[in-house]
Amino acid sequence: MASLQSLRLLLDHTQKQADDAALNLGKLNQKQQEAEKTLQMLLEYRENYQARFMATAGNGINLADWRNYMAFIGKLDNAISEQEKNIEHARQRTETGKHEFQTHRKKLKSYDTLLERARNSQEAREQKREQRQLDELVTNKFSRNVKQR
Repeated sequence: MASLQSLRLLLDHTQKQADDAALNLGKLNQKQQEAEKTLQMLLEYRENYQARFMATAGNGINLADWRNYMAFIGKLDNAISEQEKNIEHARQRTETGKHEFQTHRKKLKSYDTLLERARNSQEAREQKREQRQLDELVTNKFSRNVKQR
């Protein structure tokens, strides 16, 4: 079984990796939320722009304004499409970060269990050693008492 010191070092290293993975996951979650907020803003802007344009167009519209509207809506639709792709990539990165974090946590729990077992084993060896010493002491004392009689 590995020594307690090496297990502690391994546990400390794995704890740092788990902490780093947790920080990374937090950042990935934040980026995903920001991407989703941006998409929501684009969708709301498109809806508002379309509603304003329709209200204005109700009174009649010239061809140039119609073309400008269609071009701008096309650009907004492209931006929305790109943002949806960004969100999907962000979700994938977040899932990867979540998996990485969970892997480090499992490893941390495993090393913690190994360290606990090693401590228990060492304590059992210490208790046996102490018991042997006590037994020897009692045996020696008993032997001396028997010889003195």
